[in-house]
Formats: sequence, structure tokens, C-alpha cells
Amino acid sequence: MKFTTILASAAALLAVTSQATALDWTNCADSSSQVPDATFKMDGEWACIGEKVCGTLTGTFEKPIIQDARLNILVKYQGRITSTFSADLCTVLAESGYNCPIAAGPKTLHACVNYNGTVVNIPGSTTVSAQNGDGNNLFCQAATVTNQNCATTPN
Repeated sequence: MKFTTILASAAALLAVTSQATALDWTNCADSSSQVPDATFKMDGEWACIGEKVCGTLTGTFEKPIIQDARLNILVKYQGRITSTFSADLCTVLAESGYNCPIAAGPKTLHACVNYNGTVVNIPGSTTVSAQNGDGNNLFCQAATVTNQNCATTPN
């Protein structure tokens, strides 16, 4: 009986481990985006509810990031909005040591936000986007992200 329990536990651990692959983020920006070559990578494989979620954006900024820029995160499950987040992008970037205006040109920016989603263990269609202070789109990236209670499932 103990051997069967150990074998089942090992199989479950292997199944969870095999799901820990890098998220495939795709560009969802329109042709007017100010960072047309943006790529995004989130730290970890899922969002930890109640903890910081961090990511890295890399691309060539055609214009500087200026005051009043907004960062938006939208999560949907089966077409229904389950979580939204919006913040001043310059404030979010300042917490990681970047000060607006951020000059145009090639950039790699890493920043974190506190994530307070509520739906757990369900893959959600997640969109991370930003609008510059002039109202134009900076970037848009999308992936399927699963929210976790990381107190019980570490990232």
C-alpha cells in the first residue's frame, strides 16, 4: 500500500513539474503600437494571488514613455472578465528604478505589480498592455496564465 501511495505521489509531482513550461506570450498590438517589436516574459509560470507578479518587456520604443502612461492587465475566463488591474506606468516603473520620461530606443524593462486576482487554478486569457501619456498604444501582449495560491503551490 505504501509503495502505491509513493508511486502515485511521484506521478502527481511529475505531472505538475511537466506543466511548468515558459508561457507563450504573443503580440496583440495594432500597427500603431509605439513598441512594434515588443516581447514579454513573465517571471514564473503562473500568477501568485496576493503576491507580486513580475515581467520583462523588451523592444524598441519609437517614442519616450511619458507621464500619464497607463499599464493595464485584463484576465478573462470563457469570455468573462475575472480580474482587471490598471496603474500609472511611470509609478510602476519607478518602483523598479526607472524614471519617466524613459527615452526612446531599444529597452529591456523589468517591473512588478501586486496581483490580487481571485480565480484560482483556472487558465485565464491574460492581456498586458500599456498606453503612453499621449494616449497612443505602447504595447500589447497576451497569453494563457493560470492563477495559483502560491502559499500552497510555490512558483
